Amino acid sequence: MNLLVTLAALLLAATAPDQSFRLDPDDFRWFPLTVGNIPVGVSCRFEVLQGDATVHAELVPMSEFRLFNHGRKHDTHDTMAFTAVGRSGEFRRVIDGRGQYAVIIANESHAQAAVVSLHVDTSAGPGGGDVARTLPPRRQLTVVLTGLAFFFVTVAWSSRKLVLAMRPAMRTTGRSD
Repeated sequence: MNLLVTLAALLLAATAPDQSFRLDPDDFRWFPLTVGNIPVGVSCRFEVLQGDATVHAELVPMSEFRLFNHGRKHDTHDTMAFTAVGRSGEFRRVIDGRGQYAVIIANESHAQAAVVSLHVDTSAGPGGGDVARTLPPRRQLTVVLTGLAFFFVTVAWSSRKLVLAMRPAMRTTGRSD
């Protein structure tokens, strides 16, 4: 019975009409998402109806939203999904963890006021092929840096072994550096 209530609530949320609102320069709106049954697919789409191409959307855990809200000028928060700054954008993400999340729509500080249409859609139990999964930007950076470190350690170790192997051959031919 609990599953039926959850599915009914998700269907109502999925069929909700688009919301339009005004975003002043350096302004944002956020919309809470509570995830109880996992996985849940989240799809977000926005369009600037009036104003410049200076709006973007993000999906963040509530703990990261607090960082965004307090220090957003420094961009010290991790996002789970985001769009590029523009006149329109969209993202899709599967949420695998229960908890509180926020969809943020923000206007740049140097921008004019914008009227934005936003549509957020959720789907319970999305199929594996429905939504692409990506790592948050900080984890992507960690993976890249770890890979580079492993590469450079391997090159240094191989170079050292090669130089040590070449030394006896250089001594017998009378060549040295």
